[in-house]
Amino acid sequence: MSELTKMIKVPLWELKEISDTLRMVANALDSPKRESCLDRNVMRSWNYVVDMIKGKIPSASESIDYYIKVGQVPNINE
Repeated sequence: MSELTKMIKVPLWELKEISDTLRMVANALDSPKRESCLDRNVMRSWNYVVDMIKGKIPSASESIDYYIKVGQVPNINE
C-alpha cells in the first residue's frame, strides 16, 4: 500500500480541534491573503481538515484548488 492510499481513523472531535487550531493560526498570520508559502500551506491544510469534517476525502488533484481560494476566511462553523 502506498503512502498516498493509506487510510487512518481519526475521531471527529480531534479533526475539529485541528481545524480550530489552523483557523487561529490563519487568522493570526492573515493567511487568507495567501501572500506567502506558509499562508498557502496553512489555508490548504485547513481546507483539507474542513472537508474531512464534512465527510469529503480530498483528492491530490484538489490541492491546487485550495491554493486559489483567495479571500476565504477560516470559520470553524462552516
